[in-house]
Amino acid sequence: MKKGLLFIFLFFLILPVFAKHIIGGEMIYQYIGKGSAANTSTYRITLKLFRDQNTIDGAAMPASVYIGIFDNGTRKQYPSQGAYTEVFKTSETAVAVNPFPACITSAPNLRYNVASYTYLIDLPDNTDGYTATYQTCCRVAPIENIENEGGSTTGSTFFCIIPGKVADNSPAFNTSIDAICGNKPFRLEFGAKDPDNDSLVYYFSTAYAGGYSNNSNNINPAPPPYNAVTYITPYTAVTPLGNLATIDPKTGTITGVAPPIGRYVVTVAVDSYRGGTKLSTAYKDFIVNVTNCDFAGARLDPKPVQCDSFVVSFSNDDFSPLNKTFYWEFGDPASGINNFSNLERPSHKYSDTGVYVYKLVVNRGQDCSDSITQTVKVYPGFVADFDVDGRCINSQIIITDKSSTKYGAINNWKWDFGVQGEQADTSRARNPVFTYSKEGDYPVSLTITSDKGCQKTFTDTIKILQKPPFKITNDTLICNIDTLQLSATGTGTIVWSPNYNINNTTIFNPMVSPKTTTTYYADYEESRGCTNRDSLVVSVVDRVTLGMPSDTTICLTDSLVLKPTGNALHFLWTPDITLSSGISPNPIAVPTGNTTYNVIASIGKCNTTGSVTVRTVPYPVANAGNDTTICLNESILLNGSGGSIYEWFPATYLNDSHLASPVATPLVTTQYVLQVRDTKGCPKPVYDTVTIKVVKPFVDAGPRDTSIVVDQPLQLFAESNAETFQWIPSTGLNDPFSQGPVALLNNDQQYVVRAVTDGGCVAFDTIMVKVFKLKPGFYVPNAFTPNNDGLNDVLTPIAIGMKSISYFRVFNRTGLLIFSTKEMNKGWNGSYKGMLQDSGTFVWQAEGEDYMGNRIRQKGSATLIR
Repeated sequence: MKKGLLFIFLFFLILPVFAKHIIGGEMIYQYIGKGSAANTSTYRITLKLFRDQNTIDGAAMPASVYIGIFDNGTRKQYPSQGAYTEVFKTSETAVAVNPFPACITSAPNLRYNVASYTYLIDLPDNTDGYTATYQTCCRVAPIENIENEGGSTTGSTFFCIIPGKVADNSPAFNTSIDAICGNKPFRLEFGAKDPDNDSLVYYFSTAYAGGYSNNSNNINPAPPPYNAVTYITPYTAVTPLGNLATIDPKTGTITGVAPPIGRYVVTVAVDSYRGGTKLSTAYKDFIVNVTNCDFAGARLDPKPVQCDSFVVSFSNDDFSPLNKTFYWEFGDPASGINNFSNLERPSHKYSDTGVYVYKLVVNRGQDCSDSITQTVKVYPGFVADFDVDGRCINSQIIITDKSSTKYGAINNWKWDFGVQGEQADTSRARNPVFTYSKEGDYPVSLTITSDKGCQKTFTDTIKILQKPPFKITNDTLICNIDTLQLSATGTGTIVWSPNYNINNTTIFNPMVSPKTTTTYYADYEESRGCTNRDSLVVSVVDRVTLGMPSDTTICLTDSLVLKPTGNALHFLWTPDITLSSGISPNPIAVPTGNTTYNVIASIGKCNTTGSVTVRTVPYPVANAGNDTTICLNESILLNGSGGSIYEWFPATYLNDSHLASPVATPLVTTQYVLQVRDTKGCPKPVYDTVTIKVVKPFVDAGPRDTSIVVDQPLQLFAESNAETFQWIPSTGLNDPFSQGPVALLNNDQQYVVRAVTDGGCVAFDTIMVKVFKLKPGFYVPNAFTPNNDGLNDVLTPIAIGMKSISYFRVFNRTGLLIFSTKEMNKGWNGSYKGMLQDSGTFVWQAEGEDYMGNRIRQKGSATLIR
């Protein structure tokens, strides 16, 4: 046992320990003075590591770290490759926690330690400076804003860049921590102090992944440059806490609205400037924990200018359930009592234009109260709009500003003419002019601002065409004695040519009367060179030609399209009661009897006549006969009628599918379709259907052999699709004509059951009833030979006079249960768990209920013979 415990202990000793406890760090340098050797300088390098003391599965703060120095010019490690410095921990203290917001709920337990690792090093003076680096693995998981699957894929790199030939000390970041509640206003102090009083500029920067380490063991760090972590959308290096959080470039204070609950990597960089020259950049990488804490608060989204209405809607953008009451002052004393509201989301109608300071107080007069004020400008009646004159390519499009304002003046216009990929499609003019080179739909947008601070954008899509839309009469036909009115549509000017038999060449609807076929041209023009041209042919004839279709025959109730030929333009049909249209050139006719259709075909004042006769013949009437039921292997004569030509589908089981009355001998129920035609003039077939149902009678009297004891009633039952039954002989039966009679026998008896369906189909089956003059019970052979020869292979209890079996069990000579069943007529095959049992004697037990309801328990032995 002691050896086992020792093994387990050693096993856990060799398990890798991950550095998930390290939640941040920074590295700083201090210039001490000239080094001990010529042309060298002494620096104090300090690595600060932050540890989450609430971590359960992480390693302890490391006792020592490996720090590598790299020449920024050569990227080689100093003083030689692999020559890292092992630096031991010099201090470890608790991180100060800044005061929590008042009345905070679910306050987080912030327990962080910061450890310092400090050492001195002499570095040769150079121009490019040096990079001091520490790398470790395994950030805590999960992290919401960077990829870090399982907490072991993204480590950390902490470094500082020491400038060359400049006596400088890097700034050191503040180490305090603040509570941050999800989706609540927050403040994080990332400010730093510079020993040289250099100017500092703060900004968000990328975090860097670790090197090749996969546990908390120290490694020799890799040379720069270092790989950035991969951020998860929508977060980036410059928005690590989302778009609602910003950093003050002068103080390093991060403020805004926190992201949802989770952990976030935040890296802040600070640049040091001296005399306007940038000296160095310091970094602090820290994993911020946003928790589910909460506190009452007032927060207002900016409402700089209201330019649509005097009515302004207000709401608290802090949705904490701790906000119980709301008090609003709208800064509008002229509105009287309406200047105040206790609603959560009020609206206020301001009494006049102007600049108003409004205030929100939540939980007024309570301990957990908060307030905020904000300014709103109210100048309604500000509308952006414009008109467009022109719509053709390569012509000037005049765009006129139609915007208006009731208060102040519009002082700025910004146009975008919507040309994809073009930078010069903008204008600052109030009423610009623009020329498009390609046709298409262009989203033209206008953004206007006023001296009151209002701004609004209006966008409208204009369609630019290669030519202006213009339509004239289609080509047409007239008689040489006719006059025709031409037609054109448009808003510009028009000129018709040639000037031949036309009453006016400059109107849109002139009258023409050409005596020969003439092509008229229409030249159309809109403003500023936007033109189009179209033409039509006026064909002139001196008479109407008409060719009528031949007389024809159709089936009664069918339709027919009448298709005369010729040059006519207009038609008048009579009679038209059975036509789809009396004026169509090709009407659809559905005559109810023999009909002659007459037509007058005309071109203007010229006309001619024609006629066509349509004879109708009724469809034949198909009759396939009545549905019938037959027995399997019987035949039936189908009886078709109604026409002259017959065909049956399918032809399966028919002696001749083209007879009116073929003989069918189907083996299964079949639906036959009869197709009938005649020779009276209607060539189309008609159909009828008949179903021949085939019945296959069956009967099952039950198991071939059934055993009972004397005086045991036996319930017989015939499974069948028949309707009537007869059991032969009737010996011992209470009802030989029942489907399920009861037999009471003293001797063996064989019964034959005869079953007859409604259609007269007959089926037979037999059953043998063996009567044992024994007591009810289980009868088990005293030996069996499971050799798969089909004889006595299974040790099965024969249940005589038994209604049910509770169990049948078999035990080996050691008392081990090797078989058990609750099923009647099921036995043991001589194997146990797939293994054949050796020859020998086995004990069996059985229990069940006999036909009189008595419990029967029996046991015995049987010999297995191989």
